[in-house]
Amino acid sequence: MEFIKNAFLLNILWLVMCLPILTVFPATTAMFGVVRAWQKQGDIQIFSDFFRIFRENFKQSLLIGFLWMFLAGLLLGDFIIINHLNANMKYTLFPFFLFLGILYLFVSIYIFPVMVHYQVSWKNAIKNALLFSVSYLHYSILSILIIIGAFALCFYIPAAMMLSFSIGAYLIYSIVSRGFHIEKKVHIS
Repeated sequence: MEFIKNAFLLNILWLVMCLPILTVFPATTAMFGVVRAWQKQGDIQIFSDFFRIFRENFKQSLLIGFLWMFLAGLLLGDFIIINHLNANMKYTLFPFFLFLGILYLFVSIYIFPVMVHYQVSWKNAIKNALLFSVSYLHYSILSILIIIGAFALCFYIPAAMMLSFSIGAYLIYSIVSRGFHIEKKVHIS
């Protein structure tokens, strides 16, 4: 019951803090930070831990968020442009940009856990998220399946929105942190 209560409170807190669209990335970083503390310590103070992590990581997560949205816009624009090219160019460029899009998704999964697990600059957070996402491809794919499952659950059972994001973050952090523990040889700077 304690797990469900914590997941519910964390999920509601995350949803409320995401309402101003600008704070989606800092709120998500804070949610993963609370999940990390939850898994390491067991006993957590949801509200105080969330807001502490939110404040500590606000600038870095906001900067990465703006960069990530810019990159998403570029990828989307590339796909729109490719769609209007002639068939030869379309079939030549599409696989390349599809690969970049998949890589973008994989790095997106690791960026928040890397930010809360390691104290690194925003550049190194992105670099290490890239390294982990490629090194542990099976964890990346499993995490994407968890995200798809959470969104599908919310679509078919809207009340699931009260738990699915925090439980999804809990499961994703559980998976990707295995890569953190295995990968002691990767230089985190």
